[in-house]
Amino acid sequence: MDVILHTWYGGLILMIVCSYIIAKACDVFEAATDCLGSNLNDGVKGATLNAIGSSMPELLTTVFFLILAVQENLGRDFAAGIGGNTGSAIFNSIIIPMLVIWVVLGMGIAGVNVSKKVILRDGLFLIGAEIMILILLSSHYITHWHGWIFTGFYFIYLTYTLLSMKNGGNEDKKDYNDEEHDSWFKKYQFKSEEGTTSRSWILLIFSTLIMAVACAGIVEGCKGIAEALKIHPLFIALILVAAVSSVPDTIISIKDAKKGNYDDALSNVLGSNIFDITISMGLPLAVFLLFTGQKIDFIDAGTTFIDVQVMLLLVTTVTIGIYYFSEEMRMPHVYVLGVLYAVFIIYAIGAADYLNGGENSFLAKPSGVFIEFLHQPGGINEFLQNTANGLTGRW
Repeated sequence: MDVILHTWYGGLILMIVCSYIIAKACDVFEAATDCLGSNLNDGVKGATLNAIGSSMPELLTTVFFLILAVQENLGRDFAAGIGGNTGSAIFNSIIIPMLVIWVVLGMGIAGVNVSKKVILRDGLFLIGAEIMILILLSSHYITHWHGWIFTGFYFIYLTYTLLSMKNGGNEDKKDYNDEEHDSWFKKYQFKSEEGTTSRSWILLIFSTLIMAVACAGIVEGCKGIAEALKIHPLFIALILVAAVSSVPDTIISIKDAKKGNYDDALSNVLGSNIFDITISMGLPLAVFLLFTGQKIDFIDAGTTFIDVQVMLLLVTTVTIGIYYFSEEMRMPHVYVLGVLYAVFIIYAIGAADYLNGGENSFLAKPSGVFIEFLHQPGGINEFLQNTANGLTGRW
């Protein structure tokens, strides 16, 4: 079995199976948090319970990339964990809106309007988070203080978001007991009015444990594919881990679109992305390094990370610009977003090939030009590393 899992096809099958398990477990998790958060203000619930629910796979994969890493590969595997989170943010920002727009247009609606206020607010925070990550993780060593800074950034965003919602008022509370419950977990959850809260907690714990096992499987699958193909696991995480961990967000957004809630399906994506690259990455990092007393040697892995993160920042900025400056999202936007994601994937594959010694391959050449540009003496890579080491040298 171990031999099969460390082939590219064995790792891929494992990741697909685990993705399916996560999608099912997220349904249970969502039902539990809907009930437990029924008395919360919509803004508070969306920024806490809903964000945790949709980003739980990203958080757990970061946890297992850290705790399953052997000491000599800790920097490499942490870089893969970052790749999974940041790649998920790109997937959520491009692929999910593409699918939502496509579904909405298929329903006969002329176009999708996006809240420019939300796009501007969350878009600027997302770009700010990516810049912060790019600078701080360019340092030679990573400590628990890096994790606390990333976590703190999310709470700044959360505070600002809740204050901006303060005057929005509350919507009527939803009575879950009056709904028709056709799934096994909802029948269990609402089998009687008494004890609904305690049963919701049981479902929450149960679904989290199932997701944890599945996320551990995704991490092992990622490492197996990387080992079989002899490439950095960062690039596998950037594409495959990002995609399979984003399945719950994708399913929820498509369901919302079919119900007519397509504005929310698009607007909420960016807020979830901020959670992914701050809390989902920062909190496990801070806790892990604090309790183990370690710091991560990021000298080798950090160079590869910078190459990828600069491209991620460029793609994110262009994507936010498309959403903000478009009056209405139509089919041409689907094509543009598709091309943008294809460029990102082609770059990632080419960069993996280039760094693995395939400088002359078709995809490696353009990626190699970009990487060499970043690595030139006195260039962006050197500037970022000097800046990061100056800021974090005493941490």
